[in-house]
Amino acid sequence: MNNTFKRFGTFEGVFTPSILTIIGVILYLRLGWVIGTVGFLAAVLIILLAHIATITTSLSMASITTNVRIGAGGFYALLTNSLGFEVGGAIGFPLYISQALGTTLYITGFTEVWVSLFPQHNFHLVSSIVLVILLILSYISAKAAMKVQYFIMAVIVFSLISFFLSKSPVQVHVPQWISSPSVSFWKVFAIFFPAVTGIGSGVAMSGELKNPGKSIPVGILSAVGIGLLIYLVSAFWLTRVADANTLKTDYMVMVKVARIPWAVIAGIMGATISSALGTLVGAPRILMALAQDKIIPYSKQIAAQSKTGEPRNAILITGILVEISLLLFDLNGIASLLTMFFLITYGMINLAVFIEKEIGIPSFRPSFKIPLSIPLIGSLWCLTIMYLIHPLFAFISQILILTLYFILVRRGIRAPQGDVRSGLFIEIAEWAAKTAARMPQGAKTWKPNLMIPVERPKNWTLVMEFIRDIVAPKGTLRMFSVKIVERGVENKISQMVMQLFHKEQAAKNSNDKQTVEELRTQLNELVKPVKKEGIFTAAIVIESHDFLEGMSIITQVMKGIFFPPNVMFLTMSADSAKDRRLEELIAIGLREQLGLTVLAPHPFRMFGDRKTVNVWVRTRSPNINLALLFAIQLRQNWEGQIRLLSVAPDEAAENQIQRFLRKVIERGRLPSRTEIVVPVGNFKDYVEKAPEADINIFGMSGELDCEIMHNLARRIGTSCLFIKDSGEESAFA
Repeated sequence: MNNTFKRFGTFEGVFTPSILTIIGVILYLRLGWVIGTVGFLAAVLIILLAHIATITTSLSMASITTNVRIGAGGFYALLTNSLGFEVGGAIGFPLYISQALGTTLYITGFTEVWVSLFPQHNFHLVSSIVLVILLILSYISAKAAMKVQYFIMAVIVFSLISFFLSKSPVQVHVPQWISSPSVSFWKVFAIFFPAVTGIGSGVAMSGELKNPGKSIPVGILSAVGIGLLIYLVSAFWLTRVADANTLKTDYMVMVKVARIPWAVIAGIMGATISSALGTLVGAPRILMALAQDKIIPYSKQIAAQSKTGEPRNAILITGILVEISLLLFDLNGIASLLTMFFLITYGMINLAVFIEKEIGIPSFRPSFKIPLSIPLIGSLWCLTIMYLIHPLFAFISQILILTLYFILVRRGIRAPQGDVRSGLFIEIAEWAAKTAARMPQGAKTWKPNLMIPVERPKNWTLVMEFIRDIVAPKGTLRMFSVKIVERGVENKISQMVMQLFHKEQAAKNSNDKQTVEELRTQLNELVKPVKKEGIFTAAIVIESHDFLEGMSIITQVMKGIFFPPNVMFLTMSADSAKDRRLEELIAIGLREQLGLTVLAPHPFRMFGDRKTVNVWVRTRSPNINLALLFAIQLRQNWEGQIRLLSVAPDEAAENQIQRFLRKVIERGRLPSRTEIVVPVGNFKDYVEKAPEADINIFGMSGELDCEIMHNLARRIGTSCLFIKDSGEESAFA
């Protein structure tokens, strides 16, 4: 919002609308009924319990508004700045409804008094006329609406003086506590609670305050404190001037006991009109803020403002909503519904502050500091009250808010200034990581956490889907590349030696012609499809004088972090001249005790139909665990079949191997459709006759001879995956 429209100070923009909403319809028309229904001490308890929610929320708001720059939308702006557009939007719409219903509540209160004075007037006609007048006033100018409040405040002060100067006290006093009231304690609480929701009216003008960080804390805390005092004194005085039956049955009791009855009538009308005006000015601004952030449909039209900054389209929409609610609800019904919406909002405000304080981020440093216990008590108390008042409605409202939240998450709206949710989840992740680090690690918790050295990202495009099939849905993927940088002149001799030793790197490495940012961009583009599926991925580029040196450093660093990778995934080039590089990468993986996989992709068939996985097993294979685990991952993501193969040297060994493989299926809990193939003969002769598959998985030989892997891949005619266990895996855990 343009600074031209920031026109209100603390007294005019926050304190006055807040106190006039607090000293409103509930004080004049329902406080006596509350006392007469549940007793004096019970009424005092209701006042105090209601103020626990309001005071904690006021303190939380005072804290958060001295930490962030608040824009238009009041509570909505606070939530958006703290917890993001999704949370702000999910709560913002119920908040807007509650503000609009607040207008309905106050107009209904005004009409009750009017019709009691003029019984011949139609209730709905009077309320509609009042609404139209208020709409015109708010439509013309919020500034003019605020000026009217000064006159109304004077009328209210005069009415309270008249009430406290009331006639002689009665002789029959009100019971302290009515044990079996005609209306339940929490139902009475729900009807009373809107009396303490005036802070919403003050905060709603946040976008038009000259200094919201100062005005909101001072304005709302002073209004709440004065309001609490007035309610407690008024409750006590009502028990001195009226009996329980009168308080319970006569909503106009304050008028009848006042020294000057018409002054109280004027006060009621002034309070209800000012409260209605305050919410009618505030509610459209919440709707406008929702539209400005594109949370709601037809955002452009609803967010439109006049030259003076008035959200006139939002005002008209709010007027229609208020008119509908005037036709549907009475005062008690509106009060109960309003209570639930405000409790949701208050609870979320407290929760936002609790989260920001608890995670300890440096950006949360409000000048108004409060103990952590205050927002915690506030959020838990609001939630408790909701379920005490109406458990079903509380549950339904939370489901609706969660639904709105997930809809907004799917829309992908992002706040330009960011929010604290990432900090919250980092805090949770840090706690989880520290907890996990103290626990013994075992094969039961194994997941495929791959680290992949990538020299040329563009060469990996066809392999990425296969990698996804290995790690999905719960594994992780970390891809690394190295930007080669020149050594200093003093290292020229060693550089020449390195180039001779790795001559293909110096001559052919395309990374030396790219910037770090270009390489990082290519790597991020490579992992983007996998990341979109919700799989944790990381793409990292470092600078080093040598690719192998860089990969060695990265591998050592990764082994020292929380949730380190457990498998190094490598690819084998058809060019055997590059085998030396592969063998050195394998040596790095062995040194760091990682599981190893080397993919030899078939140049034409690649991964075929992605259906069948051949796993070649020896009876004493040291690599059976990782081979089976990868086969299980592929079968699950391919929705395919596993085939276990082992070549028996003779018929006597065939039965023994068959029993062994059946035991592998049973202990490894492999699918019942897992096929067993045990031919008799020589392994080298049988390879070319093996049943057709889309990938063949072999254990690596002890010598780690790349030539053996090349020959095997050429002879079998499919893509092959060569695997070596780290010793930490178990397919039978």
